[in-house]
Amino acid sequence: MRLRTGLGLRLGLAACCCAALAACTAAAPKGPDTTVRTPSVGRPPPPASAQAALSAEAFTPYAALGLSDSDGLAPGESSYALIGPCMSAAGYPGVTIGDGIVPIGIHLGGLAGLAFTQPWGGWGYLGAADAQQFGFRVPPGAALAALGIDALPASPPSVPAADGAAAGKCATIVQDFSNATQDGALAGVVTLSNDISTDVLQDPAVKAATRAWSACMAKNGYSFDQPQAVFFPELQAMRGGNGAVTAGAPVSASAQQAQVAAAVTDAGCTQSSDLAGIYFAVQASYEQQLVTASQQALSTAVSQYRAACAKELKELPGLLRTAKAQPFPQAKRPARRGSQAG
Repeated sequence: MRLRTGLGLRLGLAACCCAALAACTAAAPKGPDTTVRTPSVGRPPPPASAQAALSAEAFTPYAALGLSDSDGLAPGESSYALIGPCMSAAGYPGVTIGDGIVPIGIHLGGLAGLAFTQPWGGWGYLGAADAQQFGFRVPPGAALAALGIDALPASPPSVPAADGAAAGKCATIVQDFSNATQDGALAGVVTLSNDISTDVLQDPAVKAATRAWSACMAKNGYSFDQPQAVFFPELQAMRGGNGAVTAGAPVSASAQQAQVAAAVTDAGCTQSSDLAGIYFAVQASYEQQLVTASQQALSTAVSQYRAACAKELKELPGLLRTAKAQPFPQAKRPARRGSQAG
């Protein structure tokens, strides 16, 4: 098995077309191939949680770069951390992401899926207790906390038009910065994350465990080939099955019961197949091998990202004069190879 480890890192200001803070898929950089050993992991015990497993893996800090205030590489320099300084520069000191005034887009798949996650993903569903209590409606608190977001209001607060315009401009600035760094300083990190995710999903041990999981689900009346395919259909079904998923929409008692039953079955099949234990052990091996092989390039990515962040902070006053207060325009969603549902 061979994977790219030449990260082809560069700074860039061109924004790629994707939702704010979602991982853009950059053009694959050219670089040397590195032979990666297919791990032999047996049947390791599952982790306590998906987040606990990710927190112990070698690539997690790099996947979190630009997304988390506490990634250990660029503390306090995430895209989200720009919100406070931006609102201060706009004349509204003290406003933070937790106030919910500045709209943000959060996607926990793709690159971010190797750093923060909910209980479901390519590893099945971990945690029978959460499955029984919440099903697929597990609150995102732990994942948001990992991003440096303590809490968000249930709905955006009502603010005067001038305040809303400033917030919209800051949201656009944050979105543009995130997209630019994903396509620039972090382009090689994005490519490496795609390689890791793809090879985990193609690993023979993970494939075998996934087939066992699928067979278990089938015995219980659910037809899914991959664990990632469960989450969104269940969300859509509980919201009426019309393809739209609105977080605040009411869920009937019968729909709630049905989605909890699916989650409980998912969690049970994950346990019986040892899918989560195998998945995260395999992923940890690939991550360690590739991080070791790419250490110099990854260190360069960190330096380049921090330089881009410092430059952005200095340019906030000028950016506020030209930014449009209309973040998140409709755009073609980029493909993400081997991404995990989050």
